[in-house]
Amino acid sequence: MKPTLLPRLRGRLAIHASLLALLAACGPAAEPVTPPPPVPPELAQAAAPKAENPIEKGDPQRIDADVKQLASDAFAGRGTGDAGAQQAAEHVEKRFRELGLEAFGDADGSGKSFKQKFSARVGAKVEAPTVSLAKKGQKAAKTPAAADVITAEGAQTGEAKGEVVFVGHGVTAPAASWDDYAGKEIAGKVALIVDGAPKPESGGKNAEALRDFKSVRYKLRTAREHKAVAAIVVAAGEELPAAPENASGMGIPAVVIKRSAAKALFPEIKWDDAAVSAPKAAVKPKALAGTELSVATRIEPTFADAWNVVARLPARAGTKTAEEYVVVGAHYDHLGKGGTSHSRAPGSREIHHGADDNASGTALLLDVARRFSKLAEKPARNIVFIAFGAEELGTLGSRHWVEHPPVPIGSVTAMINADMVGRMRDRTLVVDGTGTAAAWPELVNAANTGLSLTLKLGAEGFGASDHASFTAARVPVAFLFTGVHDDYHKPSDTADKVDVGGIDLAATLAARLTQAVAERPERLAFVEAPAAHDPHKGGGGGGGRAFRVSLGSIPDYAWQGKGVKLTGVRPDAPAARAGLQAGDIIVKLDKHEITNVHDYTFALGDLEPGREITVEVERDGKRVALKIIPAPGR
Repeated sequence: MKPTLLPRLRGRLAIHASLLALLAACGPAAEPVTPPPPVPPELAQAAAPKAENPIEKGDPQRIDADVKQLASDAFAGRGTGDAGAQQAAEHVEKRFRELGLEAFGDADGSGKSFKQKFSARVGAKVEAPTVSLAKKGQKAAKTPAAADVITAEGAQTGEAKGEVVFVGHGVTAPAASWDDYAGKEIAGKVALIVDGAPKPESGGKNAEALRDFKSVRYKLRTAREHKAVAAIVVAAGEELPAAPENASGMGIPAVVIKRSAAKALFPEIKWDDAAVSAPKAAVKPKALAGTELSVATRIEPTFADAWNVVARLPARAGTKTAEEYVVVGAHYDHLGKGGTSHSRAPGSREIHHGADDNASGTALLLDVARRFSKLAEKPARNIVFIAFGAEELGTLGSRHWVEHPPVPIGSVTAMINADMVGRMRDRTLVVDGTGTAAAWPELVNAANTGLSLTLKLGAEGFGASDHASFTAARVPVAFLFTGVHDDYHKPSDTADKVDVGGIDLAATLAARLTQAVAERPERLAFVEAPAAHDPHKGGGGGGGRAFRVSLGSIPDYAWQGKGVKLTGVRPDAPAARAGLQAGDIIVKLDKHEITNVHDYTFALGDLEPGREITVEVERDGKRVALKIIPAPGR
């Protein structure tokens, strides 16, 4: 019986007792009441109120409160390493405690803490660079003022010196008929480069293509590939970019200087001439004879503590599957106040609220946990609820959990992930990963009974969210997602734009799906899902970069060594056919040396579909060369 009905019932009993007393006072004693005949069992069962299944009962008000709290100014965008991220972790922990769930954050499963701590690379410590220009015949070297120079994005820690060679915009793009390095050997020299992208006189496709060659990282990589020992990039005016926040370098020391500083250091270049600032054709490299430029930059990665927040609802005793686990997850971190390459509001230092990405998924996680906490009987398998940290930095939290689980990863039978579930349109929900187990489509469609959601089922288990870490560990995954939008990774992703009713619907489907997997007599069997376009953060307005080619490789974004380490490869994709495998470290792709994921990205942009190339990987301490034929990009 519901507690809220007790006062009403007590009142009715009191009235009934008063009436009986009044009748007794006004007339003769009543005859003994004959007990009514017993109600037939089948009628009694039919008359009894049906117990409400807590799995079906959402709490939109609480979902709304969680989204608003996580996306509030007080949490300041929940950037990893910031106070707001720790506040968000504490908010999730508080909710788990209120629900009476077990702490499950310790790596040994001792249950002493809800938090699982790990270290995340969050930025860079940049020392002031030094630049000195010595010219033949001049007694003293010239040095720009400290306010006129800054370490370039993508600079490597190091010192170098050499003759200066002016190379225009520093672009080598044969397909766009542009090469600023043509005909000049600059090995051992310093490349002097104009910032921005060239604008060819011919216009058309070449002009459009060349807009993609303006990044400073690209310019440094190209200078390095031409064997320059350092680079100096000249800004378009008197405004310098912000200091780098990423210590991943492109292999050479490099700085950016103001235009006025360039005029003082290199007066032989006509900086105000349109032929220099906006050439209609590639420049001819010009050596500045008698010059020796010394450059020194120092940039080191910085690290911060981060946490996964983990709770468990234990399985009921005595079941055959009591040692197995179902994981329900969502990441709680976001971008803080922007300023990183992940933000789609370049230069903005406003709070990136992350209401949809991913306060919405975290609120869903908490609501599913609340529903399960109210079950009268515990499930046949353990349910583990995980709020992941540092997803935005490369799914670091989920990777850490998979690599340091409190239970054998082989005992995890399924993982259900929610990321960006707050913008449901036309009752449509994407469920990706359904190709990682044969039973997923049937289970997902059954969970939709009565909800009338339009489901878009995707097969692939890899993608730009935490479920990919579990796919790489061969755990069947289901990924819930309501689509990208123009506010993605911008300060404008605010709580007022979130559809709480849509989150509630998605939470009901997630809870049903979790219960179905937890109670299933047999465990889900992992299947290698076919490669497909990731609907999450790449493309479709999600801010991802499209390529002409696809290899089907899955980079490990947490890798901090040289090259690009692979988490895995998509089945029946060029990488798999070439023999690449999880754990390989790509060190060369075609003619390009690969030092980090940025190099890899630029190298992919240079490949052509169908043209066989060689990829070199480090495997078990040996370098292995493999042939690969890139497929057309998606």
